[in-house]
Parts: sequence; C-alpha cells; structure tokens
Amino acid sequence: MTHSASRCVAVTLAGLLALVTACGGEARQNPPDAAKTVVSLTFDDAWATQAVAADLLRKHHLVGTFYINSDFLGRPKRLTKAQVDGLAASGNEIGGHTLTHPRLPTLSAAGKRREICDDRRALLAMGYKPRSFAYPYGMFDAATVDVVRSCGYNSGRRSGGIAPPSDACPKCARYEDVKVTDAYHLRTLPAVRRSVTLDVLKSYVLQAEKRGGGLVTYQFHNVCDTCDEFGVRPQVLDDFLGWVAGSGVTVRLFGDIVGGGLRPAP
Repeated sequence: MTHSASRCVAVTLAGLLALVTACGGEARQNPPDAAKTVVSLTFDDAWATQAVAADLLRKHHLVGTFYINSDFLGRPKRLTKAQVDGLAASGNEIGGHTLTHPRLPTLSAAGKRREICDDRRALLAMGYKPRSFAYPYGMFDAATVDVVRSCGYNSGRRSGGIAPPSDACPKCARYEDVKVTDAYHLRTLPAVRRSVTLDVLKSYVLQAEKRGGGLVTYQFHNVCDTCDEFGVRPQVLDDFLGWVAGSGVTVRLFGDIVGGGLRPAP
C-alpha cells in the first residue's frame, strides 16, 4: 500500500462526513443555511386591508416595513393615522412613498421634491421615523434618486428585479446581498398578486438558501381575497408568515438592513 493510500484508509469518521481527504475526494456542499437568509416584509400604498397584515404579523411575532403615502391617510379604502400609529407602536417601520403616488420620473425637479420631501416632513410631523423610501410603481431615474437622498432617506426600494425560481434566466438575480452596497436601487421580488400560492412565496426563500443566503424582500399591497389583483389572500399570508416564523430565517425591517440613523428633514 502506498503512503498516499494509507492516508486514505486512516481518515476519521469526521473526515468522511466532511469529505475532505488526502485522496482528492470532493467536499460535500453544506446544507442550506437559513440563518444567512434575511427576509424583509414590505407593504405599499397604505391600503386599509393592511390592518389585516398588521394583525397577522403580531400573531406570528414578526414586523414589517409599511411604505405610507401621507396624503392618503384617512381616505376611503386607506389606513387611518390611528391605524398607522398602531403599526408603529407594534414595532413596524413606517417609510415614505410620496404624497400621492405619482410616476416620479415624469415630474419636474420641484415636483419631485414636493412629493418626496413634503411627504417625509409630514411623516416626521406625525411622529414617525421615516428612514426608508419606496419608488411608486418602482419608477425612478438619476434625478429621483438624488432627491430621495437629499430629502433624508437612507434607501430607495425598487419594485421587482429578483427573478422567480421558475425563471430559467441563468444571469438573473435571485436575491440581494445582505451587505447592502447600493442602497438607493434595492430590488424586490415581483409584487405579490392574488394568484400567488404558499409554495411560490416559500420558493424565494428556499432559492436564496440554496445559494448560501441573501436578502429576500417581499412587496405586498392589499390583503384580501377578491378586492384587488395586487392582493394577497389573508389565509395565504397567514400560512406564509407562520412558515417564516418557524423557518430559522431572520426577519428584519428595511431600515435596519440598510442601516443609518434618522436624518433631519431638509
């Protein structure tokens, strides 16, 4: 028996489990590490049905980031200020989403500042701590990003940009890096629609875990059975949040993922 072969025979059981030997055997991939996967649960547009989401988050001891249009509060089918106060009191993050949800790239420089900065001032005046911003319709340009930054936000969240597991595109992004390097162009999964199933929602977390972990940001709007195409069914959301709570992944507020303190209004 050669010296090299004798080294193979002498490998310990621990070495076999690791499959790292002097014989040139291939190392087995580690199992998916849920602890390296971070989930962010975001809710846009201040829809009144998001009160259901608030109850479900509380039920499963989770928190989310709610991107609020301050001019919408108290209007028909929208959250009231008292409800948003309750969201904040429960540990949820209140972020900005403009006054009236316009297509920001179509506005003048003054229009952009009014929608973004005045909205943030209004949220601050209501007692909230808006550190995070979401672009309405996911639409932005370089000038929009500059205004978001100068108005005091630490981040800008897009809409979409992360490919679903069913997409065969080999170069498409499957998650964001948890160590954020481009805070004003942060991607999400496709906006959740009424047809989504529990398995589809779970699949985004699972595909990130298989690749070693990453940031998986969900974008919800309405929470209802039939009220809106962009609405997740309450039972599906309940089941998903229950699964997330028991999965071992970390759930964090968007502002905490990006980091940075509360900046003053300009």
